[in-house]
Amino acid sequence: MIYCASNKRVISLVLLSAILTLPVQAAGKEQAAAKEQAEEYAIGVMVKSLDAAIALPSEASLNTISHYGTDSRYYVMIRGWLVQELQGVESQLSAYHQDDELKTRLQHKVDFLKQAIRRIDLE
Repeated sequence: MIYCASNKRVISLVLLSAILTLPVQAAGKEQAAAKEQAEEYAIGVMVKSLDAAIALPSEASLNTISHYGTDSRYYVMIRGWLVQELQGVESQLSAYHQDDELKTRLQHKVDFLKQAIRRIDLE
């Protein structure tokens, strides 16, 4: 092998640039991790908000569901969640024949879930 000064200079420059970019790459990874954590936190807040909205039907709950359900990133997940909740409540409703108060609450929840599904479907 033949070594010359220009090859040493090229190798030195490559090593120097690699060493200098290490802190930048590390900082980029930290920023990416922080961004991912922030997104995970936001999704957690969304899920908790939706869970509370589904549990307590109201106009404010419909607005919460509509707010998150019309976001195309989460539409399929939220719609699927609402459909599963609806099926569960309809199953309970068909099982109860004696307790009129419970049937009324379940029917109210069925109506609420259908309205929530319609609202995110139409947006």
